[in-house]
Amino acid sequence: MGAAPWAVTATAVTAAALLGSASVAQQRATLSVPTFAAGDPRLVVALMRRPWWWAGTMASLGGLALQVLALSLGPMILVQSTMTSSIVSTTIAEWAIMRRRPPVRACAGMLLTTAGLVGVLLALSPTPGPVGAGPSTTSTLVLAGTCAATIAAVTAWARRRHGTAEALGLAVGTGLGYGVTAIELKSVGTQLALGWFVPLAHTAFYIALVLGPFSILLSQNALQQGRLVTAVVSLILIVDPLVGLAAGTIWFGERVSVTAWSLTVATISGTAMIVGIAAIQSAASRTARPEADRLGHEPARTAIRRRRTGSVL
Repeated sequence: MGAAPWAVTATAVTAAALLGSASVAQQRATLSVPTFAAGDPRLVVALMRRPWWWAGTMASLGGLALQVLALSLGPMILVQSTMTSSIVSTTIAEWAIMRRRPPVRACAGMLLTTAGLVGVLLALSPTPGPVGAGPSTTSTLVLAGTCAATIAAVTAWARRRHGTAEALGLAVGTGLGYGVTAIELKSVGTQLALGWFVPLAHTAFYIALVLGPFSILLSQNALQQGRLVTAVVSLILIVDPLVGLAAGTIWFGERVSVTAWSLTVATISGTAMIVGIAAIQSAASRTARPEADRLGHEPARTAIRRRRTGSVL
């Protein structure tokens, strides 16, 4: 099944907006509960008592459904690259939900990120691969095993760190998990075209069923440890599309323009995206007060003090 590039892009942009906004809503909830170790399911139990977490979860589910739809309609490279636009909606949502007005630097960063994304997509002009293309069962299992081992290593490393290093380590694991989950979801979308129950006979569905929720759990830890959602989400958004770019060309037979002109424009536009994301992060780190102090949640303040003194729960 295929669709016009503008329809795929519009679907992916809407999905990105929902997921970016969901991250901020979920972060507001994570700052009102005690800190737990990376991957500890008790964090989710605590978050289930927070209305903001439920609002973020509903937005996440809607964004995920639209992402699966976009993946089934168009090239993975196009969809996963477009998903980086959620950094813009994240910044806007921080303004609306956290009552944090974006400074001029952040606004400039959003414009650069958006312009860079448009430039990359226009320059590379990704096209779909053959119908039914995708990784073999063996490749799927090897990919899942490699991803699980890498995430386990990153999570173990993050457990021994505190503050920024811990948050960024968890963000890398989350981005990798999201990227591999997207690969499996694209395979599931292709299988759904053959029948509603076809995915049940393939490993992709079960890998996505396990890896997706675990990646979401990691993201909750990253959001809680990092305080500033923008920095964490930015790193996730860099790792995720890189995985999609590799998968799209290797397994799904997707093609991109590789002329000297297109690669030059893509490089310049990609640099603009990175600069834009860096500008957003820099603005956030310069102007944002700790969310716990702003929201006045005693459990979060206690957790932050524990992190500063090296204490554990």
